[in-house]
Amino acid sequence: MGLLLTGILGCAGPASRSMRPLGGDWVAPRIAVASFENRTGFEGQWRLGTGMADLLVSELVASRSFVVLERIQLNTVVDEISRQRHSFFRREGKADEGRLDNAQYLIRGVITDFSQTGGGELWMRIRRWLIGAGGYTARVGLTLTIVNVETGTIVDSVQGSGRARAGQAYGQAEYKGVQFGGSAFFQTPLGQATSEAIRDGLRGITHRMPRQRWEPMIADVQGARVVVNGGQRRGLRVGQQYRVRGQGQAVTDPLTGDLLDILPGPLVGTIEITEVREALAIGERIDGHVLERGQYLERVKRSADR
Repeated sequence: MGLLLTGILGCAGPASRSMRPLGGDWVAPRIAVASFENRTGFEGQWRLGTGMADLLVSELVASRSFVVLERIQLNTVVDEISRQRHSFFRREGKADEGRLDNAQYLIRGVITDFSQTGGGELWMRIRRWLIGAGGYTARVGLTLTIVNVETGTIVDSVQGSGRARAGQAYGQAEYKGVQFGGSAFFQTPLGQATSEAIRDGLRGITHRMPRQRWEPMIADVQGARVVVNGGQRRGLRVGQQYRVRGQGQAVTDPLTGDLLDILPGPLVGTIEITEVREALAIGERIDGHVLERGQYLERVKRSADR
């Protein structure tokens, strides 16, 4: 399929990177993106399935609202970790096994439209260029499905669409040197439409993705010292006190097995924050004995905190 290079087309780039990141009260979802399925019938020089997925990954990372995990090239990562176990490599700096992160949600995409139409009544051939006075429109459509990895259920599905129209004059030729996702690609109507479709899909994912509110928890216990999983970035301050709750009880639906809620565990102690760092805080045990990693904390509201 030939590409059209617009004569008066404005500069276009990748999808917008001005999405507002999640606030400090939320935990960024861990997501992975699968290669897209191309249902458009387009057969050209580009591999749309992996190309579209790579563009979406780039924009998800730039939004700073998600932890994006590698899946398309995961075998390459695994091979590198395995290779480092060989005696040929030095011991220092080796990647630890068992540290690859797990995805909570998988995004799979389907390309539903990748087309270009155009024409005009007045045509004039100048050397190898064909100049037309008619309009030209490119359309790109996507369907993005959010899947819960733990349950395999579909959380939601969003649509992304883009449309771009060339100016009154354009040149038509085969552009075999134009790389999908490159700067030259985004100068074309198809590039502009792709950028708009990715941007539209990103907005949909950001709005529909389930969110988990951050909660203070015990990350480690070292005698009377307790390490908390949040620090300055989460608003913890020296002098704050927290009640410690034991293991909660999960309640499931007896008919479907779905998780309904987690009932709070019993109160097992109290701690007071004595040191705050950027990503964690240190507390001292005030009372209680059975303090363990993973226990939830409840803020004790005192008059001095108001």
